[in-house]
Amino acid sequence: MIAGRASLILCLGWLVACGSSDDGAGIGINTGGSGSGVGASTGAGASASTGTAASPGISLGGAGAGGESTAGTGGGRPIGNGMPELCDGLDNDANGIVDDRDTGNDGICDCLRIATLGLPGQWGEGDVFDMWLDSRSDSGAIDLNDQVLTPELLAPFQVIVVQDVSKMGRSYSEAEVQAFNGWLANGSGVMILIGYADASERANVNALLAMSGLSYADQPILQKQGGNTIPITGWQPHPVTEGVQQIGVDNGYPVAGATPSLASESSFDLLRAGAVGGGRVLVWGDEWITYNSEWSEHPEYQVELFWVNAIKWLTPAAECQVPVPPSIPR
Repeated sequence: MIAGRASLILCLGWLVACGSSDDGAGIGINTGGSGSGVGASTGAGASASTGTAASPGISLGGAGAGGESTAGTGGGRPIGNGMPELCDGLDNDANGIVDDRDTGNDGICDCLRIATLGLPGQWGEGDVFDMWLDSRSDSGAIDLNDQVLTPELLAPFQVIVVQDVSKMGRSYSEAEVQAFNGWLANGSGVMILIGYADASERANVNALLAMSGLSYADQPILQKQGGNTIPITGWQPHPVTEGVQQIGVDNGYPVAGATPSLASESSFDLLRAGAVGGGRVLVWGDEWITYNSEWSEHPEYQVELFWVNAIKWLTPAAECQVPVPPSIPR
């Protein structure tokens, strides 16, 4: 698999990259499809199954019995010429999607190029995000940690997840912010988290978010009750929220911006989607979705599905799009 491992601590059976061709444009995004609104619909398609690997104590889902699959949002993706797809930047099977290979039929594109910024939160256990991705994609996730952001560093990745960027001992420079937004505008996707108990993280993530018009407000959100996160139950229709009914939060920050709120609880807005050029931005007001407890102790939460939907939506529409397995709990 990979030498560099992401440190996002997720107790999951998750992270499905992709659907198929994108039928709608996100806010300010032109993906070549038709339609408008917040977000975009995605598709699904065919892939063979060779089974899945399991992380300890985690229900990973996605194992199949082979054959063609049309599971997922938006129907089946084109079959093309039947040639095997390779992770080579080419549309080998001529179905209109580049690198859409999923030999394990687990919903993770084998060719997915994903990275993380910052450090994982200190309250999680294990490194299931690494293990899970390493067992499903050829490259796993690359941990960029506190490296200086440059166009060359960011260019290889389709999706980046921003974790705790308050421990760098510095603020992102103007050149780094420009490099990040240039990468994003070229059609990439970023998921930003917050709530790592350090006020400096807001300054760094808000600097990265400035061009999207989204930001984190300074008023902390709900505290957990009785040792548990508080479930968020107010969800608005969007590809990222499809099938999601509850997810827990604790000690994050509200998400502000002109785009519609996609999740809320007790007057706090916790999820918004936006864009920078051709790239997509997803801002979530907490970080507890990265911790094992939210996966293993809360079967009523759809954390896995939320991550699946998020990564699917953030991945470029014509690249690395594979079906979402029907086995992911709804």
